[in-house]
Amino acid sequence: MTSPRSSRPVPETHPVLEQLHALPAAVIEVDARGTVRTWAGGAERLFGWTADEVLGRDVDSLGLVAAADAPLVDGILERFRAGRDRHLVHRSRIRTRAGEVRHAEWTRVLLGGPRGRGQAMLSYVVDVTALVEAERATLAARAELERCLRGSLEGICGLDRDWRITHWNPAAERMLDRSGADVLGRELWAVFPELRGTAFHRAFDAALADGHVRVVEERAPCGRSWYAVTAAPSPQGLFVYFSNITGRRQLEQEFLALDAERRQTRQG
Repeated sequence: MTSPRSSRPVPETHPVLEQLHALPAAVIEVDARGTVRTWAGGAERLFGWTADEVLGRDVDSLGLVAAADAPLVDGILERFRAGRDRHLVHRSRIRTRAGEVRHAEWTRVLLGGPRGRGQAMLSYVVDVTALVEAERATLAARAELERCLRGSLEGICGLDRDWRITHWNPAAERMLDRSGADVLGRELWAVFPELRGTAFHRAFDAALADGHVRVVEERAPCGRSWYAVTAAPSPQGLFVYFSNITGRRQLEQEFLALDAERRQTRQG
């Protein structure tokens, strides 16, 4: 006999689903077979497909990943599904319904069940084309760099090869409550000693070592806030772009709880 809780279906108007639809990021959920079962947030704006057109379809049939980046994404997903992590962030180019190629950042979360290929997956997709162009511009001209620093909603910290802070934009000041006068010219580890040995520190080291961008999402060493951090190598050292994603991570946990309730209902 099933319990009253497990026999009660999860309504499609659940508050968590309503919040997903309100997100600016594209929200895509696929089941273990790769069938699209959630198409929410900014998915239609980003990719050009409506929910009615994609729900129930195989996600690969939509060609959302640009052909040139398909091998890269396939390799990332292979490592993701084979490893212990259930959460992964990466960048790749996407292809819209109209055939336009844009840069996007994907946050992928495995949902429930044992590890392996047959798992449902939740993805948030954010168009970072403007950010990628801005990052490239920072390497080309200092004037463009200063404009991007001032106008960016992300916190931006520039570091030289000796870990001295060379740039600290207004968003970083607001986010971390540290003025440029307090941090510029100082060693990063003297200003933020709690970062040593963390996932952020490892991402910085890896980016400097091989010259490739690293993206990491992690809780701050002190406090309850979550941050998304991109470490982008430059000829001078490193640029670190960061934003507070605490609200999104809380919503993600609520969605995972909802998914567990869905599965419990189906199994019941």
